[in-house]
Amino acid sequence: MSDAVETTAKGTPTLELFGRKKIYTAAERITRENVLDEVTRALGFHFENVAEMDYLYWYRRGLQPILERKKEIRPEINNKICVNNADMVVTFKNGYFLTSPVSYISRKKDDATAAEVKKLNEFLYTSGKQAADNEVADWFHTVGVGVIFCDPVMDEAEAEIRPMSVYALDPRSAFVVYSLRPGNKPMYGVNIVVNEKDIYIDVFTDNVVFKLRGAATPVKTTNRPDLQSAAYNIESEEPNIIGRVPIIEYVYKSTRMSAFESALSVMDAINTAESNRLDAVEQTVQNLMVMYNCELPEGETANTIRESGLIVLTSTTDNRADVKLMSETLDQSQTQVTIENLYEQMLEKCGVPSSVRDGGSTSDNVGAVYLRSGWAMADTDARNTEDLYRASNRLFDDVFLRVLKKRRLVREDLDVSDFDVTFIRNSLNNLLVKTQAALNMKQLGFAPELSFAKSGLSNDPISDVETSQKYIDMMWVSPNTRVLDENRVETDSVDVNGGGTNDGNSENASSQSNVNAV
Repeated sequence: MSDAVETTAKGTPTLELFGRKKIYTAAERITRENVLDEVTRALGFHFENVAEMDYLYWYRRGLQPILERKKEIRPEINNKICVNNADMVVTFKNGYFLTSPVSYISRKKDDATAAEVKKLNEFLYTSGKQAADNEVADWFHTVGVGVIFCDPVMDEAEAEIRPMSVYALDPRSAFVVYSLRPGNKPMYGVNIVVNEKDIYIDVFTDNVVFKLRGAATPVKTTNRPDLQSAAYNIESEEPNIIGRVPIIEYVYKSTRMSAFESALSVMDAINTAESNRLDAVEQTVQNLMVMYNCELPEGETANTIRESGLIVLTSTTDNRADVKLMSETLDQSQTQVTIENLYEQMLEKCGVPSSVRDGGSTSDNVGAVYLRSGWAMADTDARNTEDLYRASNRLFDDVFLRVLKKRRLVREDLDVSDFDVTFIRNSLNNLLVKTQAALNMKQLGFAPELSFAKSGLSNDPISDVETSQKYIDMMWVSPNTRVLDENRVETDSVDVNGGGTNDGNSENASSQSNVNAV
């Protein structure tokens, strides 16, 4: 990531954004002796990230360079059109990634584990995690990083219902520092509160919670607002009852870029093109007037002529006086082609489907439209985000499970490997293809769980198969097998003597055999 800043002709500083910095430390332990130096060093990197996050945050809200646009020629016609495609991209990403709340599913088929996972989902709901997930997704789609804070409930009675509260923090005031060793274990998390003079810093390690006081001084380097900060005093030191860092970072991409960051220049170009287009329309209406061989009547000026709308011409020479309008009409069709091209580039960079791509109706099937219009790309992008979400959520699962076990609300032998998160999204899309794929895998001998999972027919194949087991048994057996009741299964067989079937009645089969013999 570069610290360079370019100031455009419009007067708006444009940051060169390439994702947020991930902060590391070489320290093996964070102790009272080194915590002040560690946090002071980390704050320098963090406030560099804050400057970029703040730019992206306000850009998404509509504070974009086009609003500072200046014109040298005819400055009175200066339209500033902010299309704000950034907000459109984030809104789509939020809705598509979290169509329904994230929940846990069991990775084992035994009833005991399934019952414990059901408890986890209940406590997950009461903790507020589902609401926090929505905020975190909005943050990491906007600035590249989202932060969650896990706060154990200390009241005994309340903890029986809500053992832990989960909050989404502003990533501009919270961050995590990781070890440089393989695996990049979280070493400590930081939450910052800034007032007029001092900053109050909570530092969470696996074992200790430090409360520090520091100072932050606004500075400006290379045309960029920044904070020069330092932690200078340890106010208190307490044990961390969770035993893990309770601040967890979630990211949209491994590069820690936002959902629209790679398309910022294209979005600015769209704003400029739309603004120039409206300027052209307005300038066509308000054409400049050119006078040839004209002498204005005494006392008349260009302004009075403009107000009256009437011109009396006097030739100054033998040449005939004339007045013409300077008119140059912008080719709207070519401008529209340019804007549509920029818009399509922006959608492709951001992984957002297009509703107008290729235009008009076609005879393509659903699969072709799904690929061509960009929905397949949007789904692939969301699946990549799911993988990164799961990696961060493993840290949350560890914290969550530790709190529940301390309260004796779940079994002691329950482990994070017994459950996983599931994303319920797009389950009915292209349903005919998915069911046909599942049937093909059934004929090949695949287990129902594998068929449901690989075809994309189910987001929770183990649970769905368990719920539908009775009916699957009826459909997933060989064609010659009939289920008579829950405990008895009989298989039809062909009678070698007369072509009849054995339906379980030996007397009838014997009689039929005798008749055929006669």
